[in-house]
Amino acid sequence: MDDNYLELTKRIFSNKKFMKLKDEVHHRNTTRYDHLVDVSYRTYKICKRLNLDYKSATRAALLHDFYFDSEFKSESNKILKHSEMSLVNASKLCKLNDKEVSIIASHMFPVGGKIPKNLESVVVNLVDDYVSIKERVNGDFRKLRYAVRFIVLLFVCFIKY
Repeated sequence: MDDNYLELTKRIFSNKKFMKLKDEVHHRNTTRYDHLVDVSYRTYKICKRLNLDYKSATRAALLHDFYFDSEFKSESNKILKHSEMSLVNASKLCKLNDKEVSIIASHMFPVGGKIPKNLESVVVNLVDDYVSIKERVNGDFRKLRYAVRFIVLLFVCFIKY
């Protein structure tokens, strides 16, 4: 990771509650912390290359799943409501701008998330999908190839939308 990314995210990484995500299992074979870092760093690189608001996108990507399993009574409730809980937790950790709020709130679109309102939200949504699928296929690159095709198709749909 480059120094600019680390400078941009140091306040989040210095938070003790955020660091507890290293103990939260996510997608069966990773931690929520590792998932967030992967999504955030990929988002940072893509948004920077596309001349988008990489600062807001990076911070929001790092906080998009900032919740704990103990905050939910059921798995289905977690899937539908974790964007809201992540937004509550992120707002307690730091002051969020409007774009960061929008990105976190829409990162699960179309499943339980709000409609993305900006390109940074689309990037975070697609990167999150890619990383989530990559974590779930756990090295089965044939499955990953099909997942990438699906994500590209989603991206094309977003562009047309």
